[in-house]
Amino acid sequence: MCLLLAAIFFDLAVGAVIARGLTIPLGWWLGLAVGHVALAATSWRAFARKDARAELRGIVIVPRRSYLLPPLLITAAHVVAKLPYLDAVPRWSTGIYYAELARAVSTLDFSAHDFDTTYRLGAHPSHAYAMYLAVGQILTAGWSRAGLPTTPALKYATANFQDLLLAAAAVWCFWVLVVRLFPALPRAHAVLLTLCFAFNPLIFAHGLGPNTDLPITVGLILALLAITMDRPVLVAFAGLWMCFSKETGALMYGELWGLLVALYVVQQLGPPWRKPDTSLLARRVLVPLLPLVVYVAYLRFTSPLVWVERSSAWNDLANPVSSPAFGLSSVQFETGLVSALLHNWNWIPTLAFVALLAKRQMWPRIAPRLTDERTASFLRTIAWLFAFNVAFACLYIKDNHARYYAPLIPLMLVLFYYALSELVASVRARTAVLAVFFAVSFAQIWASLDPVGNAIWGTFAIGDRKVMFVQRGLQGQADGMIFNAQHQEVSRLYTKLNKVVFRGGQRPTLIFGIDHPWVVNYALWSLRIDERTGEYTYDWRGSFVPETRAVDQIDAMTAPAHAVYVALPWLENPTVTLRKLQQFYRLNGQKVIADGGYFITAYDLAR
Repeated sequence: MCLLLAAIFFDLAVGAVIARGLTIPLGWWLGLAVGHVALAATSWRAFARKDARAELRGIVIVPRRSYLLPPLLITAAHVVAKLPYLDAVPRWSTGIYYAELARAVSTLDFSAHDFDTTYRLGAHPSHAYAMYLAVGQILTAGWSRAGLPTTPALKYATANFQDLLLAAAAVWCFWVLVVRLFPALPRAHAVLLTLCFAFNPLIFAHGLGPNTDLPITVGLILALLAITMDRPVLVAFAGLWMCFSKETGALMYGELWGLLVALYVVQQLGPPWRKPDTSLLARRVLVPLLPLVVYVAYLRFTSPLVWVERSSAWNDLANPVSSPAFGLSSVQFETGLVSALLHNWNWIPTLAFVALLAKRQMWPRIAPRLTDERTASFLRTIAWLFAFNVAFACLYIKDNHARYYAPLIPLMLVLFYYALSELVASVRARTAVLAVFFAVSFAQIWASLDPVGNAIWGTFAIGDRKVMFVQRGLQGQADGMIFNAQHQEVSRLYTKLNKVVFRGGQRPTLIFGIDHPWVVNYALWSLRIDERTGEYTYDWRGSFVPETRAVDQIDAMTAPAHAVYVALPWLENPTVTLRKLQQFYRLNGQKVIADGGYFITAYDLAR
């Protein structure tokens, strides 16, 4: 599948470049030819040969229909729940990612330097993920137009749909992973555990717009599944997907590979030390190592990665935005622990971990261990991988967007079920715990209900609805809001605002009470307003860019004749802002823009 997507991308990109009348270097033609031959050969070896089909029949155990139906229904439910968000407008970081994706698709000239730098979304090595999204953008625009410098046909809804496909694949793979990892798992528990993943508020939220953390989560689940199936080539593909989505993907895959070598292969070889099995060494060590070799070569022979360069030194006083680095910071340590282990009802699995550790330490005789050593080793690998990445979250001083912690969710849920199975003997009791955890997680998608999370850093209100603070500072009301689906209400309110204030061809200047365009994020990164519908669009035809100002940019000389003040009480004090504006304007009226308990107020102003 990875080879197929890469082939489709390059074929479409070649068509777009030819349509622009540009020449493609000979090296690219040779690479395309070799790649297509490799794709054909791999497909033949895996599926077409008679002995390959016999091998698949001998290895793949076809589940009963009753075990195929639950993951199908869960995946379908996840997709249906996200369908209303297919037109979600990219905002904050997702807006940057989509704007850079559109630029990459429209300007790729097939030079090695251009390909290396253009497909780095957000300055990350995101070539695998960007190429995957580019396929949809080129198909949507039409290959003959996608290569033009201006690409009005590009659609952000297409990128959202491709992210939905990734999320659906992750849900299905998670089901297969838990069923293979726990062979005696009751079907009800498998269903509930998969529902906990599919409707985890963070997993649900970070698939609602292009971002480089989603493919890491998907790739990690695929890598874990491939390891349980003993499919080294699939492990390598998953590793490449992780490494070339973001730096943290390469870090997680490197940790996973090292842990597998340390905790699994070493156990097979000794002590007492035995001669290594060549096949075992190749399948479990060398083939999965290839993505890391490719990634290191990429770092060595291409232009430096911005975030890798800035993170090379230990700095306890690092700036989390402009110069992130490893260091000891009480703020980062607290934020890492809270974000990884407590928010969004994660304190429930954390309590189970603590209880299991206490049981193992204090009552070792009544703490039975797994008899299947291979499963036990794999669970230890998952536990150490989870612990290492929690430590990384505490020691790497950075912006602490909630989506950074999404790859920890599948690890946490696997360990949560293992802890439950060790702590609670009653099947009914485990079922009840999983059902309650699923219910509260599901509700958390659309409301901040977690009492522990709400109590840590508090909440803020958008209209009558409260939203949990998951990050300190103004980022908590921007990128930090993407911990559940509530952040989408800001975009819906803005869209309704556009339809009210720009009705009938009116073009008032919009005034905001805070001079921070990134946090307000009304119309950045090439977003425009459709003249006819008032919807957001990237199409320059029949659209306009609204004029916006902050209240501090208004004075008696420059104040526009007609303006609308948009009050955002969670970011500023509307009473103070109105008092400033009334020095230059008279208030003609106000309009409450509401959506399901969330609301903002628009004040019509005239000189």
